[in-house]
Amino acid sequence: MKILTFLLSIYLVQASANQEEIIAKLQALNWQQEPRSYSIANDQATVTTTENDFLVIGEEASKYMFITQGHKNYQPDAAILRIQGPEADSQVIYTINKIGYLTQDDWADNIDKDQMLEEIKEGTIETNKLRGDGYLDIFVDAWAQEPFLDKENNTVYWAISGHDSENNGFINAKALKLGREGYTEILWIGSPDQFTSSEVALKPILENYYYSEGFRYADYIPGQDGIAAAGVGALVYKLATGKAAAKAGVLAAAVIFAKKFWFILFLPFVYGWKWLKKKWLKNSELKDKEN
Repeated sequence: MKILTFLLSIYLVQASANQEEIIAKLQALNWQQEPRSYSIANDQATVTTTENDFLVIGEEASKYMFITQGHKNYQPDAAILRIQGPEADSQVIYTINKIGYLTQDDWADNIDKDQMLEEIKEGTIETNKLRGDGYLDIFVDAWAQEPFLDKENNTVYWAISGHDSENNGFINAKALKLGREGYTEILWIGSPDQFTSSEVALKPILENYYYSEGFRYADYIPGQDGIAAAGVGALVYKLATGKAAAKAGVLAAAVIFAKKFWFILFLPFVYGWKWLKKKWLKNSELKDKEN
């Protein structure tokens, strides 16, 4: 009954939609509930879950994002929902992007934190138009953590704080885990009281995510493997703002940055439904006792 309980708690944004229909769609997804390691993206990587996690993989993860966000502009390789513990009701989304090996020497040339934040704010207002009827608009307030590059672990972090049109706060924290053929975007979605820093929020997630042998950043073979048209700095600028960095060059804009809507932010789905979650938990416990 845990998955039914959790699914009832995550749905907020579709306030005008048919609740039973939405819940039925979520329940119909192929949730992986056993805590163990799962292969994703044709065995390119492995995600290890805990007893607090429910996982959907591949097309099922894309369906989940469409049901809960109201648009089809994000198609991840896997999604995890937390159902209990200190991170209950937060989500983690994994998307592997094969754009070629990313160099790290263009970071300072492309990362203008103040300019990026203003463009994120403007872009988020525009993407509110993509959401279906009944979905809350969202607005960006500030960096919860400014972008930084951890060269030792070949990982980039940043986090955005914002609020929705009902004034509920949220955090989107991202890690880009670099690999031999590109990167994995790992997105943590939660509430401000669950967040202290990107490293803290994402550390256990990164520890439970592994590239398969042959796909790691260290597996890159110079002269043999393809290199991305621009470096990680230009990529982060695009991922955060939706725009190609001015210094990335025409080739990079054409090759790496053809994909739109990378900068869309996401809401947690718990606000206003905690009373329903408690009610369902109580009813579930009574049913379990009867059985």
